[in-house]
Amino acid sequence: MSSASLLDALCCGSGARLALGTSVIAYLIAFNEAAAPGLIFATLLATIYGAIAARCKSSLRSLQMPYVRATNKFDFGCLFLATWMDALAAMCACAALSRTLSACLDAMTGGLARILILGRNSPANEPWPDVLGVAVVFLVTGMFMLGLEHSKAFSFIMTLGMFGLNAILSAVGWWRGDFVAWSDNYFQPNGISSFLLTTALLTYAFPSVWSQQHRSGRITAVLVIALVMISLLLTSICLSTVVHFKSREEYVAVPLFNILDESGFHKLVPASACMLLLTSSAAFLEIFPELYGIVVRLATSEWRILSKQISYESSDSGNPVLAVFIAGSLCAMLAFACPLQHLSYCLAASHITGALLRAFYLLYVPYRPKFMQPSSSESSLSYSRLSTAPIAKSSSSCSAATSTSSRMKRTLWHIGLSKQSGLKKKPKNKSRTKPEVEKEWLLLGEPTSPLAQREGRDVESTILSDSEPPPSDFEYPDKFDKSDSDTSTDIDAIVDEYRQKIKVTTAGPLERSVRVPTLSSWRVTIFSIVVIGLGIALCVAGLVLRWAPAAFTGAIGVLIVAMMMGVIPQYTGSVINVSPVLCGMCLLLSVVLFSACAVYSWPGVLLWLLGGLALLIRCDKYCCSCFDQTTILNAQLIPSVSGKASSSTSATMGASTSIRMPRPPKGVISLPHRVSGIR
Repeated sequence: MSSASLLDALCCGSGARLALGTSVIAYLIAFNEAAAPGLIFATLLATIYGAIAARCKSSLRSLQMPYVRATNKFDFGCLFLATWMDALAAMCACAALSRTLSACLDAMTGGLARILILGRNSPANEPWPDVLGVAVVFLVTGMFMLGLEHSKAFSFIMTLGMFGLNAILSAVGWWRGDFVAWSDNYFQPNGISSFLLTTALLTYAFPSVWSQQHRSGRITAVLVIALVMISLLLTSICLSTVVHFKSREEYVAVPLFNILDESGFHKLVPASACMLLLTSSAAFLEIFPELYGIVVRLATSEWRILSKQISYESSDSGNPVLAVFIAGSLCAMLAFACPLQHLSYCLAASHITGALLRAFYLLYVPYRPKFMQPSSSESSLSYSRLSTAPIAKSSSSCSAATSTSSRMKRTLWHIGLSKQSGLKKKPKNKSRTKPEVEKEWLLLGEPTSPLAQREGRDVESTILSDSEPPPSDFEYPDKFDKSDSDTSTDIDAIVDEYRQKIKVTTAGPLERSVRVPTLSSWRVTIFSIVVIGLGIALCVAGLVLRWAPAAFTGAIGVLIVAMMMGVIPQYTGSVINVSPVLCGMCLLLSVVLFSACAVYSWPGVLLWLLGGLALLIRCDKYCCSCFDQTTILNAQLIPSVSGKASSSTSATMGASTSIRMPRPPKGVISLPHRVSGIR
């Protein structure tokens, strides 16, 4: 693994999240929400949650959305709402950065910018309306509409700004810092609730997706997560020596300036404002393409949620102008009137909700049967024993009929072949000629051999079978009395010799058949998910009521049930290969952290979710045909009209569209690459 892969991972959104976490969110937490020592412990829990959430999102990267949309609307709705919440998180991040930029510009001018724009001196904390924040959003939106693209130069500027801020904070901590805060309660002011709230606010600072699934990509992901954790820990340690928690009447939007004023470093305020301006502007230029990229993705043929005209790129600038304008308008509305406290809460809640929906989808989808169980008449090819019992002597009147029926039973594949009636009974010890031996070797798939005699012991073939081993009564004895029907054609002699010498068995690890989900196992899975939901509810109730036994019991119950789900039959080897333990823990942590930050954010999250559901229902029921999008899947859906139906019936029923699904193969079942249609 080279350093270039690590740099690419930081320049693809992870660096902007790190800058937002270390330059904005960490200061807001230490100055307004909780004590700075609790920020260190919250960083460790947020690292675990961030790694699990990124692992869940990375496993869905190669999922075929057209196939999911055509086969299961519930799955598609779950994945769409997760992406919809990611859009809200990116929107809140851009609005928070624009608010920070507005405060930095005002601090660099000594408060004159607000007076010149508004005509009056607004409050120093958070002005309303925030004209400077809206102006920043419109300026960046116009630049992207004119052809601006994200480059590594922005990441370099952002890195310089972060280093400058860390240097200023380290200098202040060295000169005026102490460790008095470590002698107080670590989780001020509300104990475990403040700890969980701090963890929830820090979750967005970690990467949302891993680079790649191979070994070098996983190493890069681990290095990026470790870098984010170390950066947050260093910032938290410096803040714990400078900031001493106390309750404040109003929420301070940019605590860095207040920290410098209280420590006696007034002259460093313009320099720190300049560094924070560089960091926030570069992070904004990196997160904003992610936002309008989600808008473009929802307008593509894979999702078909928005109109395809939104994804059209301008011939002059090369950027999707409509998507950029929509994203900029939404960010401007949030930056205009939404306070930074509500933005930070909504940012954490929306990010956690998206991870919750993905974990829920990954928890149940491998256990749901994708195909009907095949009937016995449509089962795969298998070998069955031919009749070996000698034909009993009967009367002369029925001897001919008995001989004929026995010949019919002994033919291969149950196909009635006429036998030569002129052949006489063959002696038992009659040696076969060399052509017969060659035909036998040909049937066994081996080269010809001059040896006409073989040992009497059974030879186990290496034929691999995905079905269960045959019972013991299917194994034939070495010696038995041959009936009169053995004196038949050459193929009967070959089959008879094959029957005596060969025994079909399974080999090694394939002795057990592959277990696939059935209706019974699906019911067990549903029951397990219900038990996990009850355990999560018990854990949250224990945390809210401050009853530790209930919280621990619920968490341990979720862990045990998630571990037991590993023995339930599931589809393996597909693109979805996340352990149920990781999914269960992600569900538990998501619900717990969301409950901690839902005080100010649940109205906005609920309203955004209802808007996404309305958009999804509208596209599914009413307005899908208005887009006229021709996809590969729709091109293969051909109207099927039955030729046997009468014309009146066809006119009454109308033309229908059907999808012919292929019967699943034995063994590992993965998502089909296409859906074939027939007329």
